[in-house]
Amino acid sequence: MKRIGVPLLLLITTIVFSSCSFAPQEATGDRRPAAFPDMRLEQTRYVLGMEGASPIRIEAQTIELYREAGEAYIDNATFTQDDTAGVLLFSGSFGNAVVDTETNDVVMTGGVEIRNHRDDFTLSAVSLAWNHGGKTMAGDSDTLVTIVSKEHDILRGTGFRGEFSTATFEFMYLEEGRLTYD
Repeated sequence: MKRIGVPLLLLITTIVFSSCSFAPQEATGDRRPAAFPDMRLEQTRYVLGMEGASPIRIEAQTIELYREAGEAYIDNATFTQDDTAGVLLFSGSFGNAVVDTETNDVVMTGGVEIRNHRDDFTLSAVSLAWNHGGKTMAGDSDTLVTIVSKEHDILRGTGFRGEFSTATFEFMYLEEGRLTYD
């Protein structure tokens, strides 16, 4: 009986270990620049300092940095930015983001919400792209973007482009618009 048990145990062990893999699985739709990041931070708080702007504080489930590609991948995050006096300027959240670490341009997906506290409006979309050099935010031509201001004004449309320095926004196609003047 012992002779049959040992070969059977070896066969089961061989089958189990040959079906397991310690290699990372490729995620569908996720095109990371390398199999492993140079640095991976989990359940983290990160301060992103940018020349000519107040730092942005990010709290994220994960941040992965790929130095050679010049990219950072951020998952499930919230962020805030204060002015030099410590007054809250912006806050928001997104599901995923890819940051160009050279230019600080960001593509956010998975549900994006940005609150401008100074000008009292909220911007939301499935995905948005931030151009740091131009201080502009844009959505694809088919991405629905909603801006709610002072809780009663609403603009909703596609082909969005916004300049945050002047709080000027434009849509290629406006689907809904309601503005009230005080």
